[in-house]
Amino acid sequence: MRLRSLASSTLALTLIVAGPAAASATGLGSGPPDEEQAAATGELTMLATTDVHGHVLNWDYFANAPYPVGEELGMSRASTLIKGVKEVKGEDSVLLVDNGDTIQGTPLTYYYAQQERITETGETHPMAKTYNHVGYDAQVVGNHEFNYGLGLLAKYKEQVNFPVLGANVINDDDDQPHLDPYTLVEKNVSGQEITIGVLGVTTPGSRIWDKNKLSGKVHFDDPVETAKKYVPEMKDAGADIVVVLSHSGKDPEGQTWDPSKLQENISTSVAKVPGVDVLVAGHTHQDEPSQVVSREDGTKALITQPNYWARSVSEVDLPINLEDMGIDWGSAEPEATPLATQGDVAEDPEIKDLIDSQHKKTVDYVNTKIGSVTETMSAESSYYEDTAILDFISKVQSETVETALADTEYKDVPVISQASPFSRTAKFPAGDITIRDVAGLYVFDNTLGGVEINGSQLRDYLEFSARYFKQTEEGADFDPVNGTNAIDEGLDRPIPDYNYDALSGIDYDINVSKPVGERIENLTDKEGNTVGDDDTFILAINNYRQSGGGDYPVGDLKEVYNEQVEVRQALIDWVKDNEIVDPTDFYDENWQVVTTTQDPGDDDEASSEAAAQTEADAQAEADGTSDGGNADGADSTDSANGDEDAAANDGANSAIDAEATVDADATVDADGGTTSANGSDSDSGMDDAKGSDSSSGRGNANAGGDLPRTGAELGASIGIAAAIIALGAGLVWFARRGRI
Repeated sequence: MRLRSLASSTLALTLIVAGPAAASATGLGSGPPDEEQAAATGELTMLATTDVHGHVLNWDYFANAPYPVGEELGMSRASTLIKGVKEVKGEDSVLLVDNGDTIQGTPLTYYYAQQERITETGETHPMAKTYNHVGYDAQVVGNHEFNYGLGLLAKYKEQVNFPVLGANVINDDDDQPHLDPYTLVEKNVSGQEITIGVLGVTTPGSRIWDKNKLSGKVHFDDPVETAKKYVPEMKDAGADIVVVLSHSGKDPEGQTWDPSKLQENISTSVAKVPGVDVLVAGHTHQDEPSQVVSREDGTKALITQPNYWARSVSEVDLPINLEDMGIDWGSAEPEATPLATQGDVAEDPEIKDLIDSQHKKTVDYVNTKIGSVTETMSAESSYYEDTAILDFISKVQSETVETALADTEYKDVPVISQASPFSRTAKFPAGDITIRDVAGLYVFDNTLGGVEINGSQLRDYLEFSARYFKQTEEGADFDPVNGTNAIDEGLDRPIPDYNYDALSGIDYDINVSKPVGERIENLTDKEGNTVGDDDTFILAINNYRQSGGGDYPVGDLKEVYNEQVEVRQALIDWVKDNEIVDPTDFYDENWQVVTTTQDPGDDDEASSEAAAQTEADAQAEADGTSDGGNADGADSTDSANGDEDAAANDGANSAIDAEATVDADATVDADGGTTSANGSDSDSGMDDAKGSDSSSGRGNANAGGDLPRTGAELGASIGIAAAIIALGAGLVWFARRGRI
């Protein structure tokens, strides 16, 4: 009370002594602006989306149901919000932009890219229909726009009513931009025309993640150097303000911009280029509405990153000086407002009608029965222990490569395989299996390759993968909840599930009590022989990993197989051909996580049981049960690209990209699997990936947490707290008696 009175008195004294100037500075006592001042400013509104990844409707194709209450998403809902803003502000005063990763990410977009290809049928892409209806002014390409090749991108570009930008995507043959570098958009502010220069740059990571589709056709320049080139050109061409669409995450903490490295996430550095007013970031699947970047000359730029999958639209109200038509922030801090699509937001019925037939055709496709499963196979624990469902992926990959090499010089070389836990919620239920079940397991649009690898390279590969685990005290029980998704020191974010590889065709232990680089023990071939440095294998590997996705050490591996077989389709075809999936035919527990060195051939059963119990306890807490049972909770669907884009999982679910970013991606988030994993954060696929950032926002960086997780731990914590409270009360009582 005394502090409040003192503060009030001080403020009053300040106003008396300093007079009206002080009142104006504090915002107190200032009346309405005079007519001349009001006429000198107007407002331009920018609306932005990013990483929509084919999510038109609020429909989860893997669950065959709408997204749960409170988790709604999609462009049909975003359209309602966008229309509302345009009605209030006036359509001529609203700039609508998209930041890329649009035409890939759901079975809907997959179907019209790979099954009924729009490049062959001429049908309009569902995302082109949607974006034309909503009325976008410009879009930049994301890394996932390249997943299906330049032909599909060209067809999409032809079908939309706005420019698709990519200033740093350069033709190999003539060294000219493959896409328009920028566009000048005319809008109206308070009756006056304003010209907005919109520049588009994208993460250079696509040169790695989609090398097979882009090599020899296009290459990528550094986004910062590109912005430095084009921002002055746009100004000279008449741009009053400059907006940059940057399909790239913000600079990781500790990263220094280096144009020679063609860094994946570089949006903060792009925003610092003189002349940039607003930058839309993306790729990493973060929800970070506002971050202000200040330059050495005192000027500012606003970075906004909307939530991915059309979970939100960023709204930025730009104060325009009507004399020079530039942005005048004055004393106000630049800020964006997120318009969320969850809750009481109606779906735009016109969009539902536009894609109704395409949506229904996709639903029918994913629910097609292709075979049956003898027993339930779950991916829930695949991120920390060998499972039959991961072995199924490797079996199909190994068989495909073996068959292709049967009449070659490599016919007698043993084939091994890598597979990643893209989703923690994927499951093959006992009984009938559908395309939807397989697509939920393998959410990325990867193709299959085969590379020659020796024993030394194989050990390096496994050691790199084992970084995913946090170091654990020797002999302690391994805790999968807190012992996975270790921090990638280079990216300053958790390693997502999709960047952990489990290998089949060999046996090995991962001793997580050892430091990174020294964890692989008891590495043997299928005959039980210790793998020597010069032993040779063929590794069946997806194109994302083969191209260096996740920074795996694959640069020196010789390619011996590449027939552009899509992994997901190979899985579907295998089930169709064999009709029955029986895990007893292929399940082989060939690797394990341990905390002590095992004798060759031993299984660390105690460690495995402890890990399983720890996760059961954690799940029981999440379900609200004390016995590890399922409290009738509904399963949710995972997501991940990444760019394998985007990124890190929410607890490490990953899957439809990081890429991220990729290549998240950046995912894993509760969506689980598909996203940004193409590099980032995501990979070609239906992605999601998450990374962490230091700006204001709601990105979740998959924290492990030190809070009590089991009932025993919680009880102990409460007991300790009660003892401390009792001790404190006693001390107070004695102190009072002393005063009396």
